[in-house]
Amino acid sequence: MRFTKILILASLSLFLIIACEQNQKFGDVPSLSWRKANFRYLGDTADNRRVVDLTVYFTDGDGDIGREDENSSDTCDLANYSRFLERYDLFIYYYEQVNGEYREITPQDSCLPFHNILPNLTPTGQNKTLEGEITTPFDYANFPVNNTDSIRFEFLLVDRAGHESSRIIGKSISIKN
Repeated sequence: MRFTKILILASLSLFLIIACEQNQKFGDVPSLSWRKANFRYLGDTADNRRVVDLTVYFTDGDGDIGREDENSSDTCDLANYSRFLERYDLFIYYYEQVNGEYREITPQDSCLPFHNILPNLTPTGQNKTLEGEITTPFDYANFPVNNTDSIRFEFLLVDRAGHESSRIIGKSISIKN
């Protein structure tokens, strides 16, 4: 009788542990979802130097987000532009609404894209699962380019294994020119 109780208790404990692990397990492909955007001024509001803090929520089951070598080269070689882009983890695309349609606005200098290099976020220990929020500033000082009243951003997260999240679209953000 005692052996049966111990066996049932051990089985129940094992079941609960497995169930809890499965609830917190994410796939190895990162995922993203939009959270928010907040405008703020750098320094004095009179100089109109604005930044938009963009926040996205992310998950990654194997925790391989961010660069292992954070000292990657900043050299932009347009002949090897695709290799130059490989150093980025969080890809950011900027859009302005023009005549009712959103148009992508590319950086004036292709060697200074809107994308971000993330630090190595891999947790120590056995559980490598990652989830959290990434907030990144977007320097809005030279925007909008067109006569627009709304902007939006799209995001893509790539892990070190090359897994890409789905490209997500942030909410439309009303602005004042």
